Amino acid sequence: MGGVNKKEETGLKFECPKCGKIPQEQVMFLCNTCRQEDLVEKEGLFICPSCLVPGENFECSGCGSKEVRLLS
Repeated sequence: MGGVNKKEETGLKFECPKCGKIPQEQVMFLCNTCRQEDLVEKEGLFICPSCLVPGENFECSGCGSKEVRLLS
């Protein structure tokens, strides 16, 4: 029985300065400073509070830029 696989998309939007708007699947989470108990849930994704502010916590898997911003 053939079917169409649908990806579950979150409401999170990211923007890379080189690639433009990119899906969450192209974003790598880099923070190694926060503890697991510090994580907060944001639209189905667990991230640390420091990653909600601009910094170098997200990396674009397409171009390697560490200036990816969380838009939503």
